Amino acid sequence: MDQNMFHRRSVFIVIATILCVLVFAGRLFFLQVVKGDEYLLQSEKKLSRSITVKAPRGEILDRYGRPLVTNRTSFSLKIDSVPFRDTDKNAVLLSLASICNEHGNEYLDSLPVTKTPPFSYTYHIEENASAEKTVVNFLRKFDWSESTTAEELINLICEENEVPDDLSAQDKRTLAGIYYEMEQRPFNSTTPFLFAEDVGVPLVTEVKERSRELVGVMVDVDSVREYQTPYAAHVLGRVGIIYKEEYPEYRKKGYKMSDSVGKDGMERILESYLRGTDGTREIETTATGKVTGILSADNPQPGNNCVLTLDIKIQEAAEKSLARIVPKLRAEGSTNSRWGGENAKGAAMVVLDVRNGDTLALASYPTFSLADYNKNYNNMLNDPLRPMFNRAIGGTYPPGSTFKMVTSIAGLESGVINKNSIIDTKGIYTYYAPSYTPQCDVYKSYGRIHGPINVEQALQVSCNYFYYDIGRIMGIDTLASFAERMGFGAKTGIELPGERAGQVASRERTEKRGDIWYPGQTLAAAIGQSETLVSPIQLAQYTATIANGGTQYKPHLLKSVKNPLDNTTVYEQMAEVTATMGFNENNLKTIQSGMQMVAMVEGGSGYAVFKDYPVKVAAKTGSAQAPGGSHALFVAYAPADDPEIAVAIVVENGGQGSRVASCAKDIFDAYFASDFDLENRVGENTILK
Repeated sequence: MDQNMFHRRSVFIVIATILCVLVFAGRLFFLQVVKGDEYLLQSEKKLSRSITVKAPRGEILDRYGRPLVTNRTSFSLKIDSVPFRDTDKNAVLLSLASICNEHGNEYLDSLPVTKTPPFSYTYHIEENASAEKTVVNFLRKFDWSESTTAEELINLICEENEVPDDLSAQDKRTLAGIYYEMEQRPFNSTTPFLFAEDVGVPLVTEVKERSRELVGVMVDVDSVREYQTPYAAHVLGRVGIIYKEEYPEYRKKGYKMSDSVGKDGMERILESYLRGTDGTREIETTATGKVTGILSADNPQPGNNCVLTLDIKIQEAAEKSLARIVPKLRAEGSTNSRWGGENAKGAAMVVLDVRNGDTLALASYPTFSLADYNKNYNNMLNDPLRPMFNRAIGGTYPPGSTFKMVTSIAGLESGVINKNSIIDTKGIYTYYAPSYTPQCDVYKSYGRIHGPINVEQALQVSCNYFYYDIGRIMGIDTLASFAERMGFGAKTGIELPGERAGQVASRERTEKRGDIWYPGQTLAAAIGQSETLVSPIQLAQYTATIANGGTQYKPHLLKSVKNPLDNTTVYEQMAEVTATMGFNENNLKTIQSGMQMVAMVEGGSGYAVFKDYPVKVAAKTGSAQAPGGSHALFVAYAPADDPEIAVAIVVENGGQGSRVASCAKDIFDAYFASDFDLENRVGENTILK
């Protein structure tokens, strides 16, 4: 090739290269300098994503619109699975748990194992079957033995999650609890793990300051339930996140894996009403996540407000009354063995509107705090008094002498006795002597007898001898049929989960298990002993049925559902009649008269409490034999001449029923105190400020 030609080509290539460089440099200068700000702004707006805007949950109100459960905004700690999986997970979790502990904030840990060694399970097999079932399912998932001890479970969870063996037993328990929680709930790239909810600002500040150390941990803003009353915990219930085993069912209803739902109480029962409809928001962000604009928004629709039949003032009076009477019975019973009550422990009270079945109060003692539920959960599980157990609907007890209205109406309706029938009571019942000679309590305690009395007087003085005799004459089959007719042995159908049906002593029941019903057993059944077991809600329904003339209403807690935007009624609960007794009117009036004599006539077992009471009261006391001492029972309604409310009270091992009559008085005081001033001033379902 010619030397000059090579030189010219080389110069051309160099010049072409320089020109290309200049063109590219010029273009870059134009893009980055001349148009840099414009293109930077455009590039920052290129990222967009859709976020879910959570709908506020509906509020729960009492019958007068007083708020019981509302919402408030709070901070929560969540873990993003994407960055979290590539970090030292154990170190992050231990640091985060330590920060929570230092600031007094609870993190979520449902592992039913004690927090400190020696480790043991915290659930009781019969009393908290759901926790046991969850553990069993967890063990099966990993093919671990169902007989695994608590300490072995901690070690297995730690081994599964590569927790170092050299960590302390306490640190292993901490990590095992968190990993157990992670397994129970959805945790993936689209669903962060909720580590702790409702945390304080100081904790949030520290988490943000230590963000480089706490990889994957983020702070989010959530809506949480706020309890406007410390009462009615067993009724209101709580809200919690959906667990994995629950999600298939909730998914059918349109729930997301990260949603929260009602876990128990009316929060659970009214879930479909309280749940709102989430909204969405399409936003523009920079590459760093800074929001630069909102493209579109679909606002969330809040859930409906649910109005309960509860009167929170009556509920408060009921809970305070039980909290007062139980320690009082223990103290007085320890100094006077005749009264009993030295072992008094749990108690329950139910207050019903006899005209429609509205539940005005449903109290169980001891109770607990919904606001501190997670914090106190393990302590409550280990409390021998079982504060989470709703005795008002789940406790079943022999009715004792409160059953005598059943025996009375059965005797009157079957023709065994009439209003004027006289039985000469002699203290010791000798019909089955010498093998069986039960005694009347007044004879057993004081050596006295009631003498010749009729059915009204028998109710007034609660004479066992009288009821032994009519029970024997009518027989167990008639007695059992009337008990079942009054609602015993069947659930009332109140909305809350956990109601028990109890049972009625009967020949059929005895023979089904291969035993023989002996005639002498009817005597015990006639005074509410034997095998009959009833719940406080059943006793209240039974008392209300007697009070209103024989109409049995289904007890209910939901009164109405309101649209939160315009307060229009979405749903209204109507009174539901479950049975009409059809008793002879005069027979029923005889029973009512006898109950009024219990409270308002000297010699009645409730007279000491109600003798000067301005409102006429009808009542019946009861003492039912039980291990640890007799249960104390009391039922009443008022006004006796125009009934409005019925009350049923049970104190476990409380001794004599007359000693809890003051609890009914507490309720009547609260109900009648202002002569219905609240109802005259404010309509039901009107929100009070």
